[in-house]
Amino acid sequence: MVRKSLTTILIVILISFTFISYPGTFAEVNTTPSLGKKVPITGNTSQMKKFLNSLNQAKIIKIRIAHYGDSINWGDIITQDLRQNFQSKFGGQGAGFMSLVTDDIVVKQTTKETFDEAEWDWASLFTRNLKNYSLGIAGTVAKSKGNSWVKYEATNFRSSCKSFKTIRLFYNNAKYSCRVSYSLNNGAAQNLNLQSGMNVKESVINSPGDITSVKFNFTSCSSDVNFYGVSLENGNGVYVDNFPIRGNSGVSIDDIPRNILSDFQKLLNYKLIILNYGVNIASPEQTNYTWYRNKMIKVINNLKQIFPDAAILMIGVGDKAIKKGTKFVTDPSIFIVLNEQKLIAQQTGIAFWNSMEAMGGVNSMNEWVNQNLALKDYSHFSDAGGKILADLLTEAILNVK
Repeated sequence: MVRKSLTTILIVILISFTFISYPGTFAEVNTTPSLGKKVPITGNTSQMKKFLNSLNQAKIIKIRIAHYGDSINWGDIITQDLRQNFQSKFGGQGAGFMSLVTDDIVVKQTTKETFDEAEWDWASLFTRNLKNYSLGIAGTVAKSKGNSWVKYEATNFRSSCKSFKTIRLFYNNAKYSCRVSYSLNNGAAQNLNLQSGMNVKESVINSPGDITSVKFNFTSCSSDVNFYGVSLENGNGVYVDNFPIRGNSGVSIDDIPRNILSDFQKLLNYKLIILNYGVNIASPEQTNYTWYRNKMIKVINNLKQIFPDAAILMIGVGDKAIKKGTKFVTDPSIFIVLNEQKLIAQQTGIAFWNSMEAMGGVNSMNEWVNQNLALKDYSHFSDAGGKILADLLTEAILNVK
């Protein structure tokens, strides 16, 4: 059960809210007759070739994509269909990385996650970290209070997440006195050994058969142990990890310790990092976003050092509408933010994709809302709208020249 205050917050949020030929199949882009436009990736597209070339190895290794964003991809929106698209074409099955404790469990449909928040001490980039805990790659960390548990259950919402065979638990600073047990498909409990050490470690569970649920119990684990999350996987292929940091501009990624990110890179080996921000900083009252550009340049340059083998793609902010008279029109600050993001991509030498243009351009959000592709906060997408963007983005990535 999630704390009442947290549930209330979530309810409020919900209410307000060269072409390369590859084997496999990919569903036709679902853009509806009037919405959605094919937009190419621009900027330094040569670095995207590193990612595209890695896809040729998807049958023999796991290829990983990190999808960082704000509330735009909260609850696996957009990410769930990027994952579906890439896994249907290149293999792999499973939701990938999931935090042990997070706040999007009431809206995420690809995997059901339950836990007793009262039994966890946790912090994140999207809440508060008053005790200065060492955050993990998703910007979250959870510490057991001695009788903690968490359960993950696959769903049929997307076929890419309907089951898994491998579970990887990530943590550091474990003590031998910390006991972790797990049960697969509601079966008998089994013990899981943890590794000691300050670097991020993983303990792996493999099953010969399909797993649709796993429950972890953490007994006698001291508050010194940092639990970062699990990865739900099945075989080689592509895994797209959903890392939403709602209410954020993306600059807080720098608050994740560099050594932690480096440890995760050694374990997960990301080949593409997507940065999907902008809607939270756009405001009609603000006209100068130089601070944002300078901080994001620093974030990206740090990511390039930590993930030297990964391509980086910045997604330009989508359309966001405000009411003017009786009509909803594009928030003028969107144009300023979008221009800053183009400059950021240019000055850091990364790739750029204009999602506003892909939506249809100026004043397109109003029509997306009218067709139930976006929420009535005129900022965020519905599942259907997220799928359109994911389909367009997938096609743009696979057609990089």
